[in-house]
Amino acid sequence: MTRDRKSIAAPALCALGLVLAGCAYMQPQSDHPQRTTERDKTKKGAAIGAASGAVLGAVLGEGELDEILAGAAVGAGVGAGVGAYMDKQEEELARIPGTSVERVADDMLLVHFDSDILFTVDSALLNPGSRATLDQAAQVFAQHPKTAIIAQGHTDSTGSEVHNQELSERRAEAVMNHLIGRGVDRARITAVGYGEGHPVASNETSSGRAQNRRVDLLLKAKAR
Repeated sequence: MTRDRKSIAAPALCALGLVLAGCAYMQPQSDHPQRTTERDKTKKGAAIGAASGAVLGAVLGEGELDEILAGAAVGAGVGAGVGAYMDKQEEELARIPGTSVERVADDMLLVHFDSDILFTVDSALLNPGSRATLDQAAQVFAQHPKTAIIAQGHTDSTGSEVHNQELSERRAEAVMNHLIGRGVDRARITAVGYGEGHPVASNETSSGRAQNRRVDLLLKAKAR
């Protein structure tokens, strides 16, 4: 389901403010460092993910997208029509079964895939059903070559942080490589893993962990 780009800016900024305020509130007030348990880490991460949503996705990936857009990979920009350019791309992506799209900014989209559509537990191997979904997304990207793409890999909190970081990177690369294999220019797409640090649901339930095993696609168009 798409969201109106005129209405997302204020909630997004508000959500980011809540995240920053929440982080400041959670800082220890004592001079002595406090021990963080696995349970504490899970609860804190779930709260941040639930509060921020697309905002964190944009903050995390925008730097990589700007590097692509600064190069020659996507050629000249679309100018003042960048909003309409992203409108069209948003509409086409939202029609793909198993996907939803958030309008993060006038020139930026965050594409989500339904829970469990991409990967099973502790796996970076694409599920058979996910390939058709990614194939359709690749067709949309091919028709909108002025957009840079970052595949953002995430995991649930099961396992060690080191393992989850590596797993998230392999998941992001699996999606990126599939899109490249379906005709997306390698120069306009990159992959980054964020481990378990940015959940969108609680890791204390199986359904929440399923939602956190994901790869989102952050898209940004070149205006100039």
